[in-house]
Parts: sequence; structure tokens; C-alpha cells
Amino acid sequence: MREVILKIPEEKYEFIMELIANLGLEVEQEIEIPEWQKDIVRERMAEYKKNPDSAIPWKEARKQIKFKKK
Repeated sequence: MREVILKIPEEKYEFIMELIANLGLEVEQEIEIPEWQKDIVRERMAEYKKNPDSAIPWKEARKQIKFKKK
């Protein structure tokens, strides 16, 4: 499958979106990340820069995650 990014004039947006829907194509919606979540990531990145040894390798972190069974 190919991915296409379009820049659409505002006055043509509704028409293009309706066309895409009628063709049965998948539309990826842009997800807005709240500023408070971005702040948490920035804090963690800053902490890592100060002390890289504080990071947990993915294999270890994955062991600490509890997954729910369906």
C-alpha cells in the first residue's frame, strides 16, 4: 500500500474527504498530543541527558509491564 500526503485548499477539503470516503480509502487522522504529556516526555529526556545510566533497557522494562489478557 502507498501513502500519499496532500495539501488541499480549504474550499476543496470537504469535497476531497467525501471522495476519499466514497472510494473506501483509509484516512489517518492527526492526533493532538496534550501539552502536559509533551512536558512529561521533555522532563524524562532531560533526566536521561543528565544521567544516561538511569534508563532501563527495553527487555527489562517489558518484564515490568503487566499485560491484560483478552
